[in-house]
Parts: sequence; C-alpha cells; structure tokens
Amino acid sequence: MTSDPVLSPKSYHEGAEREWLVTNGLGGYASSTILASNTRSYHGLLVAALSPPTGRTLLLSSLDEELKVGSRSYHLACHQYPGTIYPQGFRHLEEFRRYPVPTFCYRTDDGSSIEKRIFMVWGENTTVVSYRIDGVGLFRVVPLVSCRSFHVASGAPPMDQFPLSVEGPGGGVRLRSGCDFSIVSDGARYLREDLWYHSLEYEVERQRGLQWREDAFSPGRFEVEVDGPLSFSIIASVDRQSPEGAGALLLREEERVNRLLEGGKDPRLGVLAVGADQFLVRRGDGKSIIAGYHWFNDWGRDAMISLPGLLLTTERFEDAREVLTTFAGAMKDGLLPNDFGAEGYNTIDAALWFFWAVYKYWSYSGDGELIRQLFPTLRAILRRYAGETPGSYFDEDGLIASKPGLTWMDAKVGEVFVTPRAGKACEINALWYNALKVMELFTERLGDEAAEVGYGDLAERVRVGYTKFWNPEEGCLRDMIDGIDPSIRPNQVIAASLPFTPLDASMVRGVVDAATEELLTPYGLRTLSPGDPAYVGRYEGGPAERDRAYHQGTVWPWLMGPYITARIRAGRQSKKERVAAGDILGPLIGLEGQIGVGTICEVFDGDEPHRPGGCISQAWSVGEVMRAWHEDVMDGARGRGPL
Repeated sequence: MTSDPVLSPKSYHEGAEREWLVTNGLGGYASSTILASNTRSYHGLLVAALSPPTGRTLLLSSLDEELKVGSRSYHLACHQYPGTIYPQGFRHLEEFRRYPVPTFCYRTDDGSSIEKRIFMVWGENTTVVSYRIDGVGLFRVVPLVSCRSFHVASGAPPMDQFPLSVEGPGGGVRLRSGCDFSIVSDGARYLREDLWYHSLEYEVERQRGLQWREDAFSPGRFEVEVDGPLSFSIIASVDRQSPEGAGALLLREEERVNRLLEGGKDPRLGVLAVGADQFLVRRGDGKSIIAGYHWFNDWGRDAMISLPGLLLTTERFEDAREVLTTFAGAMKDGLLPNDFGAEGYNTIDAALWFFWAVYKYWSYSGDGELIRQLFPTLRAILRRYAGETPGSYFDEDGLIASKPGLTWMDAKVGEVFVTPRAGKACEINALWYNALKVMELFTERLGDEAAEVGYGDLAERVRVGYTKFWNPEEGCLRDMIDGIDPSIRPNQVIAASLPFTPLDASMVRGVVDAATEELLTPYGLRTLSPGDPAYVGRYEGGPAERDRAYHQGTVWPWLMGPYITARIRAGRQSKKERVAAGDILGPLIGLEGQIGVGTICEVFDGDEPHRPGGCISQAWSVGEVMRAWHEDVMDGARGRGPL
C-alpha cells in the first residue's frame, strides 16, 4: 500500500501550512490543518452540501479537546486570536497520519496518549470523530458551531438547541438555525453551557485579502472520565441523530480508502487515486466532478479535462459514463455549463473538451454503446459551432472566433478581463479540429445510421486555416490571430497534445522546445513567458492582485499533462523521452511542495521558489498528472489516440 509519510511538525508555522481534506461524495467535506487549527474560513469538521453538490454550509467548525489530570489541564486545540495562538495543542502532537483516515496522535506530559481519527460517512452529511485514550483524568470535548456559507466568515447566528438522549452513557444536542443538525456521542455525556468564542482569526484569509475574523458559538461540552484505555466517538450530522454503529462506519471507510490505495497498477498512483475519488460527487440522479476544494463547484471545462485521469486511468468506467451523460443532459445552445452549480454557460471550450473526454472514454473502455447514445449531442454541438453560438462564430477560413473571457484564461478585475483573448485562439481551434476528427472517426465506426457528411472535409479546411497560427520567427504558435498575439503561452502545448492535432511533427517539436525554454517549472507551466512585459511572477495579495496574476505568469500543474504528452509525441515515443518525462513529473507525482496532504493544488508562483497557492486540491491538477503518468511515462497506450 502507498501512503503519505507520517508528518511530525516541529512548529506551529510548519504544521499550519499543511492541510487535510476528506469528502462525502455529495460535495460536503471536513478539512483543517494537520494541527487541527483552522486557518481558513473554509475549514471545518462538517461542511454539509445541503443541495448536493452545492449549498455548502459550515456547521461544525472544530472540536476543542482538554484532558484534565488533577490540577493540570492539557489542551489539544489551536486557535489564532489577535496577537497569540491559544491554546497551543500542537505542542502535544506527536504525529499526523493521513491514511486511511486523518489521524492525530497526542501525548501529554503525564504520559497519557490520545488518538483522534476523523472521517465522513460516504453519501451522508455526517462527520465522525473517533477517540482512543489511554490515561487517567477527565476528558472534555467542546464543539464550536456555526451555520453559514462556507465562503465568508461571520458571526454565528442565534441557535435553538434541544437535548438528545441516546442509549447507553452518551448524549448530545440538536441545533436549529439555517438547518437542523445534531452532535451526539456514544460514550461521553453532554452538558449544556452556552459560550461564545470571539475574534477567531483565519490567517490564510487575511493573506488573501478576505474576511478573516469571526465569532463562534459553543452550545455545551462532552465529558467522559478516563481510567485506562477508553474509546468513544462524536458524530456531527444533518442526516442522523444517533451515534449507533460509529465503529462499523469507521471500519467501512477504512476499507473503502484502502481499496483505492491498493487498486492501482502503479503504487505511486495509490495516494492520488484517493485524491481523485474526492472530486466525484452525486448530482441529481447522475454524477459530476467538483473542480477544486475548498471553494469551486462542478465546472464543465475542468470536469472534461480531468475525467480521463481521475476516472479512466483507475478504470472507473461506470462513473465516467455517468459524468458524461450528466453533462450531456445539461447542454444548452451547443454549450456545456461552465459552472454547473450557478447554471453558467460562459465558456467556449467546455463543449470542445467534451469530445476529448468522450474519445478518451471510448479509447479506454471500448464502450461503443455510450458513443451511440451521445452521438446526437456531439452532432448538435458541431452544428452550432459550425454556425454561431452565444459566444462564438464560424469564420470563412474554417476557424472559430470567440468573445473575450470565454477561454480558460478568464480572470476578470471589475469589468475588465485580464487576459481577454478575443478572436481566434490557438487551443480553441485545435480543439475544434480535434472534435471534427473525433466525429469523423465515430461516424465511420457507427455506420450509416449515424452518418453525416463533411466532418473530414471541414477538418481539412480547419487544418489549412490553422497554419496562420504558426510563427516562423519564434518557431512556435502564436497564441491568437486576428489581432496577432505572439505571446509565448502554454495554450499551444494543448494544441500539440490532442489526439488529433492540426500540427505536423516539426511544429510539435517547435512548440515543445518553446515551452521547455520559456514556461517549464518543476510544478507545471507558466501561463506567460517571464520575458514578456506583462509577466507577473507572484500569485499573492487580495482578489484583484491575484486575478491579475492568475494567467499572466502563474504556474498551473494541470498544464504538465499536455506538455508531457506533446513532449512524448515530439520524441516519437522513445524510451529516453519516457524516462525524461518521469523525471519532469517527479515533483508532482511525489507531491512535493504541496499545501494539501495527498493531493495537488491549483497553482504555484511563476517565480522561484514557486510557492503553492489557490485551491489546496484541484481536479485537473490531479487528473492530468495521473493521465500523463499512466499514458506517457508508464506507456499506457490505450487512450492516447493516433500519433
């Protein structure tokens, strides 16, 4: 079994920089630092998805533990208040283990040991915290609760509370505010004591220029006398009011995670397979993919790009099928939703990435029946793109021109797009060509009943028109034409990596050489060459500052996927290039420099030392690293397409 190293932070600062995350398959999650100190407004032990996979609401912020031995008290919690960290429970933390469930191991000065394990019940808005204690004294657990959007720190609202009695020595409370939820124990008695915790500070939100102080409410405390080994659990839930079966739930979750860890053919992908599983969520009767934790919804572009790595390399074909049909069912005016939760269709490439995902699915699974089922959707998309969509039009040269802010480089400050890319973009038109070639292939395979004339002819027209993107002076692609933009950006690597590319072999090599020289870092590709006057090397500051840097030099790990695929293609599949690709992917596959334990974050600084930033766990970062490792380093040829 592959596992992340045991972590033993030597200081508060060191431990506060590493974060863990567990999810429930609904969009809900539990997350904090490896010290159990909340440094974000998004941190909490129960963030419930009340309208799965959205409506995420923070209900249980933390559980603050104390072991009282005679006149001494050992506090295990950590909170940042103005000018101080109190209590300083990190001083008693011996180690943190992530797998199979987040586990905190504490030891007090009198020799008592406390082990705390945290997990969510799959398919429920339920978090279980299980304790194993060996010592003597009075053990107290104080819940800090709220009922707010997970996005914004705020004062906790007034809450009505009702005592809950359970069989055996335990008890608990049911709380009512924006929703009803309960906190119960199977072994500790519950005592009501209304308390407010004022001026809790979230340091990461301060650095991000967001609301970073709030108050929290505690309705009471759980207590249990300890005299030797003792085990009990606390359950916070929207879905259940009984602690019955907490031990069986823990065993079931450990077995589920261990199957993911051990199920991959390459043990180095075991940890990432667990991370990949966390993005898959239920949406209505189907399934979808969350773009990133903590704050993103399920986005069409991100879901299509990440699907092959997350679900196909792990042979989760039924899950992949459900995701594809879910998004196909949401098509509107030839477009797939960009933000499914917000019902936004402000993207030009999500529908084109849909062809990539469907083709990859067919290449891996051989499932022609789904292709037949999706064929009308695919055909409808191409018909719209061959005319006009709400965001694009088809030009006489066969290329697609789009409005500003509709590619993946869509950051906006006020009403101004930072990287507008209006007109004909190199990766959009490469995706357009790829979609036509995929449809030509599917038409041939499905026979007369699906036949529609002209996909191959139109693809050839696009290929000829695409030659305008070639920049002979730089030996690579222009990022945009029609208002020529010669900027060296990574979008050209996408064009060079697609299963069907409009580029010839020499062009692919030119693109890879330019990306290697100008954009490559150990953690992904920069979004703009450092030699460009518009380059911004650090992703930091408030929302406006970060958005200005987002696609102007910031490194994105997901781009390492298309880069590796294009590099292997340029090297004609040689063993030497595979070894080199493995070395290049090493820091990402080894999870170096990450914020989240066992996952890959959204972005890094363009400048050294390439600090991590953005979401701690990003679907296309994980997915594209997994896909490139599987297909290009380990030579999993299935799914690569024609070369």
